Amino acid sequence: MAQRMTKAMRLRRRPEFVAVQSSGRKVHGKLFVALVVETAATAPVGRVGLTVTKRIGNAVIRNRIKRRAREWLRRNGWVPSGRDVVLVAKDAAATSTSADVARDLERVVARIG
Repeated sequence: MAQRMTKAMRLRRRPEFVAVQSSGRKVHGKLFVALVVETAATAPVGRVGLTVTKRIGNAVIRNRIKRRAREWLRRNGWVPSGRDVVLVAKDAAATSTSADVARDLERVVARIG
């Protein structure tokens, strides 16, 4: 289990996000939409990127959503290897608790495969 989010575990550049968002399949949860693309990479874990748009709330709320999602990923494993995933927060994530985020991410990651 990873103790922190290394550079190899993250989508870091805009073209990487755009590639996943344009060709990925969608997996819907109550609080997040996951866009998933299969990759040929042989890394032990997949890569993930988080997106919270400005319409969700102010910077404090958006950062709280991202912190909760990253913490859940750190504690409970990562996305399956050979996949790039972009997690996009829905409006309901702004008023959710950490437990709500955990339940939703558990379902979404399980459905990713």
